[in-house]
Amino acid sequence: MRTKRLIDRKLLAGASVLALMAFASPAFAMNLPSPQKFEAGPLGTLDVSGGFDGFFYGISGAGTSSILGNQKSAGAEARVLELTVTKSSGPIQFTLDVKPDDSLYFGVQPQAMNAHTFSLGPVYAAYVTWAPTANFNISVGQVYSTEGWESSTDWKNANLIDSPLYYVENSSSRGVQASYTYGKLSATLTFGDGFDTGVFNTFQELVTYSFDSNNALSFYGTQNVGFTGPNTHAYGSTSTAYANSFTGYGYNAYNPAYENSDMYGAYYSYTHGNLNVVPEVQYVYSKPNSRLGLNKFTSNFGAEVITNYQFGKSPWSLGSMVFYYKNIGPQAWYLNANSSGFGIGVTPSWIKGHFFVRGEVGLLHLTDLGTPAVGGGFGNSGTDRNQVMGVLAAGIVF
Repeated sequence: MRTKRLIDRKLLAGASVLALMAFASPAFAMNLPSPQKFEAGPLGTLDVSGGFDGFFYGISGAGTSSILGNQKSAGAEARVLELTVTKSSGPIQFTLDVKPDDSLYFGVQPQAMNAHTFSLGPVYAAYVTWAPTANFNISVGQVYSTEGWESSTDWKNANLIDSPLYYVENSSSRGVQASYTYGKLSATLTFGDGFDTGVFNTFQELVTYSFDSNNALSFYGTQNVGFTGPNTHAYGSTSTAYANSFTGYGYNAYNPAYENSDMYGAYYSYTHGNLNVVPEVQYVYSKPNSRLGLNKFTSNFGAEVITNYQFGKSPWSLGSMVFYYKNIGPQAWYLNANSSGFGIGVTPSWIKGHFFVRGEVGLLHLTDLGTPAVGGGFGNSGTDRNQVMGVLAAGIVF
């Protein structure tokens, strides 16, 4: 089962004004403080931001036959420790994002933050950008993924619990990324080693049309145009570092369907006053390939609606998420092969200065337990279809 997927969607080419234009504005869950600015001599002005948070959790559905395994029903974990440094002026710019972290999902035992995920260890992104004009730039290095709406930094999301759509998406990877803006239309194209595999055969695209300051429509896609074999690297985990983690190996047990998949999706960002609403749909699939042990077509469909409401100038905001997912075929894209389900989560947030507290209560209902039907659900029997999760998080941002 895949237990971790990390992206930071919309600071993508934070090294330039264009990059911020090229993607719909993030629906930040809270009114976050502005980055700190530092004069760095010949480097010019640098923007520095980041933070740290951790969480307490309580979950139902643990048990010896549960999909969660015989795990505890409550605990506490550190989640994100981030430091981002960007130079966003001049023709030569750069971004450095150091971020040990981990994600939180229904049906997956919560884990502590992990510094072993990527080929660069705790370095989540590191790239240099050439920006010859205000409308065009090229970045080279460990670049952000363009897939999906949600961020890997949880305090930038409306919800604390990540969605099944986020679970199956790419993370940052090594490659070349070009962005161009023309009027209300912006586009980004990336070529690199999707899923940070070290095999350079993956294209990613993101196209956004901003109707006005309150409405933007985005389409994204990813295509593996080659062959990523079963002995390539996979994302590391808390127990297995990237250097020792391979497709189909150890704790992550990655299936080569991920690294050989194609994805297409779209989301729409609508803002009215203090309300932001983002519906999103996504489809990912992998074709049969006997060399990879993929004997049948396999795919995953996901849909969600994310909302966030800011209560005027008060420190309070309220986020929510409703989602549906369905696996088709033998691959366990999210939870079990052939499983499906829907869920909901509600997240009140409070921030004062640099300190924040957030909570979430959510429910996942499996409409189909999938394969295996026994041990594919929750509880001691492994056949319960419902899981309730409660999370309380606190942290500091700057």
